[in-house]
Order: sequence, then C-alpha cells, then structure tokens
Amino acid sequence: MGSDFSYADMTRRRLDDYTYTFNKEQGEATVYGQKTWVIDSMPRNRQVIEETGYAKSILFIRQDNFMVVRAIHYLDKGGDLKYFDVKKMALIDNIWTNMEIHMTRKKGRETMHQTILTLDTIRYNQKTVDESLFTIRTLEKGL
Repeated sequence: MGSDFSYADMTRRRLDDYTYTFNKEQGEATVYGQKTWVIDSMPRNRQVIEETGYAKSILFIRQDNFMVVRAIHYLDKGGDLKYFDVKKMALIDNIWTNMEIHMTRKKGRETMHQTILTLDTIRYNQKTVDESLFTIRTLEKGL
C-alpha cells in the first residue's frame, strides 16, 4: 500500500492465533488521558509471524471501551519497531471508530518513517450497494 501500514495492520486478527498475558512490567498505563491495560501478544506459531511480520506486540487497550489505542510491534526481521497510535477516536452510531492513526517505524530511537491515516465521513448501516458496481469493467474504468 506504499505506507507503514501492512495488510495485516489493516485487517482483523484471529484472536486464537495469539497468546495474551498482562504485561508484568506495566500492567496498566495511561494513554492520552485514558486508563489502559497493557497486554503482551505473542504469535502461537511461525506461520502467524510470517503473515504479520511481527514476532511480538505490546497492546494498550482502553479500559472503558476495550479499543487498542497504542501498540508496539516488534518486527521479526531487521530489529525495527513499529508504533501504532490512535490519536483521534469517535463514537459514531454507537460504534467506537478510529479517526486518526499514526504508524511510526523506528530503529532504536531514530524515526525511520511515519504514516498518518485520517478518516472522515464515516457512516454505518447504510443502504446495500448495488452489486452491478462490482463488475470488472466498473472496477477498472469507474462509473
């Protein structure tokens, strides 16, 4: 996608692919004024590591809405870290939605690159989209 987000970052993870434990060093932390639980997430097998590129992740989960607002991902190759940060979140149609997400790649303390993903005009539960919009011709050429 030409950004610091991988396809694995943009899709839902299978919960059973990981082992989760409370982080022994922190347990809890405050992120952007909100209390969070700090959870270590370890892939259960090599296939999961190959799919995501992450050997380990530390997740910061808001205690009030159970949303991940920060994650530190340890890359399997190269020793870099990727920092996922939700800078803005909104409750839209009673669904917590990430509106601004930063992904920063670091080597040691040096920032190598950063991508900022900003979403707006989010709408849920809309009318069904006409299936004819998903033909090969329409997808390639547009309307």
